[in-house]
Amino acid sequence: MPALKYRTTPRWLSGSRQWVIDRIPVPLMRRGLYLIVFRKPGNFTDPKTFNEKVNWRILNDRRDRIVKACDKMWMKEMARAAYPGADLRIPETLWSGTDLRDAPDLTTLPPWALKPNASSGHAVFGPDADTDRQALIEQTRDWLRETPAESGEWGYAQARPVLLLEERIPTPDGLPPTDYKFFVFQGKVAFIQINCGRFQGKLTASFMDVDWRPLQVCQPGRPVVEMERPPELDKMIDFARTLGAGWDFIRIDLYAIDGEVWFGEYTPYPGSGLLPFKPMSFDVEQGWHWKLPALDDVQPGRP
Repeated sequence: MPALKYRTTPRWLSGSRQWVIDRIPVPLMRRGLYLIVFRKPGNFTDPKTFNEKVNWRILNDRRDRIVKACDKMWMKEMARAAYPGADLRIPETLWSGTDLRDAPDLTTLPPWALKPNASSGHAVFGPDADTDRQALIEQTRDWLRETPAESGEWGYAQARPVLLLEERIPTPDGLPPTDYKFFVFQGKVAFIQINCGRFQGKLTASFMDVDWRPLQVCQPGRPVVEMERPPELDKMIDFARTLGAGWDFIRIDLYAIDGEVWFGEYTPYPGSGLLPFKPMSFDVEQGWHWKLPALDDVQPGRP
């Protein structure tokens, strides 16, 4: 599969952009972004909706676990500690570093995925991608600089800024697998978001409850499609509950391939707290599930 196509800022603008970003206070930036997306101010002091609570977390939650949930290598270690059993597959890390010239010969590796360790939305898949090392260096040049940390997402600013080569999750057709996103509140799965076509330019987003009944909600610009209940659903729900235990909220991303369940990611800031729903009453409903911790419990050094 070809690499994900993405837009980057022209390099002659990158320095100026970063200079501006660094001088905008994060609370002001977050309020401005929320106002642009939702066309109304957000309440980040006493938040009620799901998106407002994600923003509260961005501004206030400084626990170590947030950093680990934003670092792809650390989150794999965290997932294995939460669930030691071998029946949860976790992609093996093949290499990590800041310079692809130090990576092993890509043509000698098993099928792989190249990603930024402290970001999301970028990926190159091999061996069917162009494995010319210089081409990949050019393609990934901005990956370590343009991260969610730019929009104030604190955990990504603390995660390790390296590139990551990891075992590619096998699929029968060679395409990226269906993405099952479990929204877990206090160890309980509230609903599941299913994304398809993420790297084919035709992303869909469908929403189900834990009994695989469609929810009457959508995200603008992402079509809802009929989704067949995966035979691994009960197993995935059990894994999501286990991995999400002890969290006030966390999204657990999993994949199901031929009866096996693969770990994808922990996601502490879904959509950067800027996820429009239709209807927006769904934002309020999901906010009810999330009981925020006290400020004293989210200070640096807390687990």
